[in-house]
Amino acid sequence: MNKQPLLICMTPIRNEAWVLHAFLKATSLWADYIIIADQESTDGSREIALSYSKVIMIENNKPEYNESERQKLLVGKAREIEGDKILFGLDSDEIFAANFTQTDDWFKIINSKPGDVFFLKWAEICPNKNEYWESNKFYPWIFHDDGIEPHENYAKNIHSMRIPYPSLEKQIYYINDFRVLHLAYLNIYRVDAKRRFYKFIDWEINHLHPITYSRSYAQTKKECSIYILPSQFLYNTAQHGFNLLDLVDLTSTDFWFDQYLNKNLIKYKSKEINKLDIWDKEFLEKYHLIDPRTKLIKLVHTYLNLSKTKSDSLIIRIIDKLLIKFGF
Repeated sequence: MNKQPLLICMTPIRNEAWVLHAFLKATSLWADYIIIADQESTDGSREIALSYSKVIMIENNKPEYNESERQKLLVGKAREIEGDKILFGLDSDEIFAANFTQTDDWFKIINSKPGDVFFLKWAEICPNKNEYWESNKFYPWIFHDDGIEPHENYAKNIHSMRIPYPSLEKQIYYINDFRVLHLAYLNIYRVDAKRRFYKFIDWEINHLHPITYSRSYAQTKKECSIYILPSQFLYNTAQHGFNLLDLVDLTSTDFWFDQYLNKNLIKYKSKEINKLDIWDKEFLEKYHLIDPRTKLIKLVHTYLNLSKTKSDSLIIRIIDKLLIKFGF
């Protein structure tokens, strides 16, 4: 019988104390190593992570936001560990559904060969904790490491893939038997803050048109289905020694995304930044900011918000192009 490969989870963190105990307790049940790349956490995340025996802590000392570089840092550290290994690229708010070890797909992963890539779906846990929704999108989260493949396939400064993986179709597999529980939507205020941050940092790095970001980061549930959350998805005290959702802290209303935004907005004096759809009422009130938008910009933002579920329609696409053409 072949020896089972090492299971190595690679996770970046930056002020993730709200969910880190839940993530580490669940992930410690199956991972041989959990590599944590911390980027300037100030909320106790480092201390939490270091209290778990399977954690290997590394520093992400680069001040700029760059997802490709942080994943290369994680992959590089994982490859220092000798032996056959499978790499799992999970964020701290992503946890395998509790029934994953009972599935045929998990058996396929454990018995895969170097170079194999596995795509999975999110199960987005709703704020009511009783339901979840999912889209039709699969993402590459698992790679049976061949020690060779560079982290270059869809490696980007923002929304980068987490693992190195080949593009050969014969080496790609889609996991349907279990889901990755995504806990982000348990705190909708944090999701809103992260969306504002993404609009800003994407604009700061890539300088695309503000309307592009409004459309790209609009939160809709188009093509998504809502399901009752099965009990077998969740970790419980009787079977696992803890209740998963009890370990998630939903009390915080101040997030590093908004702190970053508030700190860095002052660098930009151009009117272009006023056109970014980031000036939510709760953000302005939290930091005692004056809304810098003109009445025209507010009107356009209202239009973008009201039309977000219809952005693929011909008339909306024409209006968007006209707005861009005439200087918005």
